[in-house]
Amino acid sequence: MTCYHTNRFIIRAFRVSFNATFPVGLAVDWQAPSGITIPNAQLKNWLLDTGSLTERVQSLSGHFSLELIGQRTQVPHDNELSLLLNNGETSYQAREILLCGDHKPWVFARSIIPQAFVDSELSDLGREPLGKRLFNDKRFTRSEFQLCTVSSSQFGINSKQTLWGRRSLFTLGNYSMIVAEVFLPDSPAYSRSASNEKESEKQL
Repeated sequence: MTCYHTNRFIIRAFRVSFNATFPVGLAVDWQAPSGITIPNAQLKNWLLDTGSLTERVQSLSGHFSLELIGQRTQVPHDNELSLLLNNGETSYQAREILLCGDHKPWVFARSIIPQAFVDSELSDLGREPLGKRLFNDKRFTRSEFQLCTVSSSQFGINSKQTLWGRRSLFTLGNYSMIVAEVFLPDSPAYSRSASNEKESEKQL
């Protein structure tokens, strides 16, 4: 059984400190994109982009890293279990990571993985990006997105900025897993720079 666990994870960046205890969790309200107003086109582009988020972060950063906050067997939140009813009786592992660009945390990701995947297709992930396996295995199918907003304080970030997140299901055979991603304050999803606007246009 794969199990990684860190009691407290701290990243100190130029502007943001990520200071949270594993599991951080995402016990928030999720909505369909049609039921929520996204502030601008650039943020909408990031939230609804169906490509690999890991590859997008890598392409925009001079230095990319994946920081593993923790992974272990855990009972999912009720709002997660409601998406996983078709899995039947099974155990799950929660995996939480940060995608960092240029030494800053850009994305917090939480995945709820059925043990059947941990024992097979997604075994021994460690610090390998989960998306690398999901997007390189065409057997996985992806659902539509759900969106959320969350306070920066949930991640121990000293900011009043409201953060945006998304989640979707990846399904293979009889099992589905949840991948949820929250864009942190330093993420280019919120940046209005000309270079980032040009990159967003290419993604549309």
